[in-house]
Amino acid sequence: MSQAEEGAGPLGVTASTTDTPIAGPAEPRDSLGAVVDWAQLAEWARSRRVTLSGIGLIAAEVIWKAYFLSQFFFWQDDYHYLDRALDNGFTWKFLTQVDGGHLTPGLNAISWVLARVALYDWALASFVTLAFLAGAGLAALRLLRMLFGDRPVILIPLVVYLVTPLTLAGMGWWASATESLPLQLATFMALASHVSYIRSGRFKHAVVACVWVAVGMLFFEKGIVLPLLLFAVTCAFLMDGPLSETVRSCLVKYWRAWALYAGLLVAYTALFLTALHTSGTQPGSPGPYRGALAFSSDLIRYSFVPGAVGGPWHWASLQSFAYSAPPLVLQWLSWIVGAGIVAASILVRRYAWRAWVIVAGWLVLADMIPVLLGRTRIFGAVLGLDTRYVADAAPVLAICVGLAFLPVAGQSDNRRRLPSADASQLATAVTAAVLGAFVLGSLVSTQAYQSATSSAPARAYIANATAALAQAPAGTVIVDYPVPPTLMTAALFGKYGLASKVVGDMARGDHRVRWATHPAGTINKLMALGTDGRLRPVMWYGASSFPQPGGCWTGKGDTVEVLLASAVVNARTVRIDYVAASAGVVTVTFGTQNLRVPIQAGLNSTYVAVNGNSSTVVITGLPRNQLCVGGAAAGVILPSNIGPAIPAVPLTG
Repeated sequence: MSQAEEGAGPLGVTASTTDTPIAGPAEPRDSLGAVVDWAQLAEWARSRRVTLSGIGLIAAEVIWKAYFLSQFFFWQDDYHYLDRALDNGFTWKFLTQVDGGHLTPGLNAISWVLARVALYDWALASFVTLAFLAGAGLAALRLLRMLFGDRPVILIPLVVYLVTPLTLAGMGWWASATESLPLQLATFMALASHVSYIRSGRFKHAVVACVWVAVGMLFFEKGIVLPLLLFAVTCAFLMDGPLSETVRSCLVKYWRAWALYAGLLVAYTALFLTALHTSGTQPGSPGPYRGALAFSSDLIRYSFVPGAVGGPWHWASLQSFAYSAPPLVLQWLSWIVGAGIVAASILVRRYAWRAWVIVAGWLVLADMIPVLLGRTRIFGAVLGLDTRYVADAAPVLAICVGLAFLPVAGQSDNRRRLPSADASQLATAVTAAVLGAFVLGSLVSTQAYQSATSSAPARAYIANATAALAQAPAGTVIVDYPVPPTLMTAALFGKYGLASKVVGDMARGDHRVRWATHPAGTINKLMALGTDGRLRPVMWYGASSFPQPGGCWTGKGDTVEVLLASAVVNARTVRIDYVAASAGVVTVTFGTQNLRVPIQAGLNSTYVAVNGNSSTVVITGLPRNQLCVGGAAAGVILPSNIGPAIPAVPLTG
């Protein structure tokens, strides 16, 4: 080996090995060209242009979706999952608790961690979402390279997955994203490992695929359909021959993998049924035939097909969420375009129809049947407009777009090649036009979704409530009410829909304030959270007494009768304002109720829980020289959006 060869660096820079003395200081390196072989670097990039392009697309998507997520905030069962996590230890019972028919140990585990690290920290929650999103994108690129090779054309199905609006609604809803994105990641990874098993015959790859299927199941019960997806792709595209033959050969040749997957399905089914029983949840029923049919047809007509071609372009707003509402003309156009794509693929490739059957099968088994069994009886066919229910179909759609148009790497190309270069150029032009329209439609749909939704009220409520708890005077009692619908539909979540849970959990351990569903006893600082999250004095829906000239209501002996401005019907609370020389016990009469109530020395207000009708409040038990009753009120206590507030200046979040 020559001296020049011995001195060659790893990037092609040659180091001198002679003993010639150096006449002066080394010439400064003012250019990267002195240390980098640009030709070699360019060749390296060219050889990996597909992978680098895919990574670039994924990075762009993550940045785009990071901006998209910055417009949103926690909503609905996001609060339920986080607050319930604070109430439970990291136990098996907690992890396997069924909620709304969902068994989601993975989501429960992440909620448990986030609730303790930073409750209601949207930036942290978004980071988790984006991490799953990036992982799913990289897994999609890896699988497409495995299936079809390093060909630039695989970037088309990758773009379909990255850009499709099918995942928009689920992305902006944290709990939904934390269910769906891990399942999407598991879909790509499980199929990639399964393909490695089919090609190599090494059973360890089947074991890895089984692990990924289990990951999908732990985050979303729809993962039980993954083994069927692996079987369908294997029979339809990873083996040559008529489908009847490949199914039989597939079962026999790869029986160990199917036995492994079947064992996992049995174990998961047992776990799910046990969790249902432990949680006291019963499987639902589809309900009336017409409702089930309406849901299924709407899911395809208004959600999946428009979303698969870049729609729905227009959304029906529901505050922090929106339903698919494609304009009629564009809805029909989406069906025409979709039918044209399917027809073109069948003309180009002999087995393309199998890919579309796989997509249809996933929609039925994963996206229709679970919802029909669990929710349509309660929520109705409107769920067919909810694109969250088909977000998990996005990976299957991208995979099957590739299978419908591209030959699987290592197998004979079964496409019917176009007869001429002109026709091939026409097909390329049409493909570019359709892909461009898809991307443009997706951008329009994304912008329309952001315009139709707003999480600003929810952000402001949490920000104001956080400041209110920090600034509230010691001894403040907060009347507990359901949080406003800008955060959640409180009636669906029981105690987890109350402000004492949603807001109170932000100040656990702070004993300066306490919560009361029905205020009772001596309370001098009674307040309630308004719809903006700020603390204000409560508002009475009922009647109060008029001020007395001498400041105290007079009576006979130890009895004081306070006359209200009007009769109150169905009163729930009575408030008595008084000054007492010493502590004692009085009897409060309201309607037919006589209640023993303790009072404290000094200037105070006491609250009594009642249930009746009356126009007077009678206090008996202490002589007039020891008790001055300044006034009374009866009725129902409500939160107020008027009056002095804490914080004084509203926050925007």
